[in-house]
Amino acid sequence: MSSRLLAVGSGVFSLVASLVFMVAVTRRLPEGELAQLARFNAAFAIASAALGYITTWYPRILARDRGALPDLLGLGLIFSAAAASAAALYLALSGVWDPALYLFLFVLTALAGLPTGAYLSVYRQTLLASLSYLSQAAKVVGAFVVRLFPTADTALAVNVFMSLPTAAASLRRPRLRRAAELLREAARGASYQTLALAAAYAGGLYVYVYGAVGGDRLLSYSYVLFQASKAVYPALAIVPLMYGSLLRAGDKARRALLDGAAVLYLYLAVAAVMASAPDWLVAFLRPGELSGELVEAMRANAVALLLSGFHLHLSNFLLGVEEKAVFTARDKPGLALLGDLALTPVGLALAYYAASAFGAVGMVAASAATTAAAVAVRALLLGAAARPLVARLYLPALGTLALFYLLPMPRWYKFGDAATTLLSFIPNGLLIAALALAVFAALSPATREALVLLYRRLR
Repeated sequence: MSSRLLAVGSGVFSLVASLVFMVAVTRRLPEGELAQLARFNAAFAIASAALGYITTWYPRILARDRGALPDLLGLGLIFSAAAASAAALYLALSGVWDPALYLFLFVLTALAGLPTGAYLSVYRQTLLASLSYLSQAAKVVGAFVVRLFPTADTALAVNVFMSLPTAAASLRRPRLRRAAELLREAARGASYQTLALAAAYAGGLYVYVYGAVGGDRLLSYSYVLFQASKAVYPALAIVPLMYGSLLRAGDKARRALLDGAAVLYLYLAVAAVMASAPDWLVAFLRPGELSGELVEAMRANAVALLLSGFHLHLSNFLLGVEEKAVFTARDKPGLALLGDLALTPVGLALAYYAASAFGAVGMVAASAATTAAAVAVRALLLGAAARPLVARLYLPALGTLALFYLLPMPRWYKFGDAATTLLSFIPNGLLIAALALAVFAALSPATREALVLLYRRLR
């Protein structure tokens, strides 16, 4: 439980650090440097996609064999060189000839290819959560460095320094003798990884649909809703710990319930703010849209956000209960992705017609329906194993959120500059968080058990 508390705190710190760094970069860097960062990010995405063919299996292989860390280090270094080379070709074809960008590409790809983070998530979770504070502190310091030296190279150097604490924590001397054997083992899961990439790319088609229906206006609304949803960062910090625990836990269902209570409460707290004070979120993020449809879209987005929490939790549970170290498209996680791909044409059609008829609210409703369908597919694949999660977590969370739609909440906040809008909401935020916890705990047995364990740990 202490590692979860550390992870939540690091998630909050990560949210603040990301905001500070993002503002420093977007406000200080000139247009040309931002364009270089955009090209670099596209190239690094290519490298990351290639790395996924081996990094997806790191936690599962390590959970089976703790001594495989040096072998995976060797494999990661070899594979990252190939992945970075493919990304460097993309960078060259996009017209970038800055040697520093190529150096950063190879260094960051090598760091991303190391299995140390996966090792910590399985065996040393408290250390992983603690190191994230150090990484985010480097990001905050980096924001001030970027203000002094506003270049793309400076921003990328900060990302390198952020990655070093976790990368160095469990380094061993790399072994190359088993690299070919591990690569053959990982290759058996290529069909699943290819499905994962295809599902991700299919999800990107929604951007084209919303652009075709509503142009820049609807896309800008989508971006604001995405930024508001980033408030769930503290919940995301728990997810790798939950996944690492599931791979080694004897009672996987109980582990999923306890971690799920923490994850879903954090999603629920953000969703409750969206449901009860959508105007405040719009005033903070996009004050010029207070009189438009974005407020109602934000209010509707509470349901979509909570459903995305169900999807995240259930997907990780589905992966965690799978016994194989490497699985294929025919195993349940692969079948879930096949289901997502099969539903994509229906989802795109629904998104088109809903957004055409109801604008931003329709866009959010279509997103919620698509996510609900993906959750249902995973629940059906899990069968009886999913029933405790639905009964003890998901239905209580939905019931709690419904309360915030029905009950009027006190309005102690006021609109003004960003600081006034933010600080004046603190009393409302605390009330919403406390009420969400109280109702969720009253309705969810798993949440009550998690709170009892937390109390005993803190006592």
